Amino acid sequence: MTLAMNPAMTILTVADEARARDFYEGALGLPVRGKDPTGMTILSLDGTALLGLMVDENAIRTGHTAVQFEVDNLEGAMADLESHGIHFEDYDLPDIKTDEHHIFDLGGERCSWFADPDGNIISLHQGGVTEYNL
Repeated sequence: MTLAMNPAMTILTVADEARARDFYEGALGLPVRGKDPTGMTILSLDGTALLGLMVDENAIRTGHTAVQFEVDNLEGAMADLESHGIHFEDYDLPDIKTDEHHIFDLGGERCSWFADPDGNIISLHQGGVTEYNL
């Protein structure tokens, strides 16, 4: 058996379901598919991947990127999300330093990051993934 051809799901913990749903459905435009038997809100990413929002009043952020979205036009995607109130993060770390436009440029790959209301880190990524034949 191989898992490579099976649908995948990412689960994020959130403290407030209504606030998280407003963020993911409203600001990010992810369609809600419903709730699973445990009450977790399920959102559709691309038809083969799902995002689950599991309510946990003590939700703890991981400190790393939890979800990454591949985009064709990083600046355009950022502008669209900024129009929905999304604030992009800046980093000044030994291996990651964003520029004045909140973008980390690796040459052929570019990234930007923002957080959901619970501190889950989300990334927009342009370039480089196609080398993995996705």
